[in-house]
Amino acid sequence: PPWPRQDPMASSSSASSRSIVVYTELGNIRMNLRADAAPDTCEYISKMVAAKAYDGCCFYRSDFVIQMGLSTVNGKTVKNPLGKSLSVNESKLPNTRGAVAIAHWDCVKSCGTGCVVHAPDCGGSEFFVNLKQNAHLDNTWGGYCVFAIVADDKSMKVVDAIAKKIKTTKSSIFIEKAIVEESAL
Repeated sequence: PPWPRQDPMASSSSASSRSIVVYTELGNIRMNLRADAAPDTCEYISKMVAAKAYDGCCFYRSDFVIQMGLSTVNGKTVKNPLGKSLSVNESKLPNTRGAVAIAHWDCVKSCGTGCVVHAPDCGGSEFFVNLKQNAHLDNTWGGYCVFAIVADDKSMKVVDAIAKKIKTTKSSIFIEKAIVEESAL
């Protein structure tokens, strides 16, 4: 599928930008944070990354998104160092291909696709990258907060490679580390 060369949701009002870079066995994914649209979520995820919470975890889902969180490749769960949840409804940016959004943690933990009610503050450590346009996620259970966008073609190719490998091998993709980078625009 085509990948936009520029972030269609980009804001030009910021003097600097922060990105999260996730290092995997298949390559690195750079995600540009959208603090203009989701400041609390960007701060929360930046703190999680700075605490090295995702180091050694994995991408484990691949259907219409690839998802990562505090699960390791051997199925163990890492404790959330922040110990709190956040709103999943902070941003109303669309869940387009390459958009990165907070997952509803209660679905990840136990209730699966049969969920009928979600609290607005049920976000946590889990997030996903949209593999395609997922307009249904903009409104389902109040919406899924988009807080970042995959930064470039190279990163999106890694996202697609992760999705393909998870689908074909049914195995998780190891995350070596994740870092926050700040750069002047």
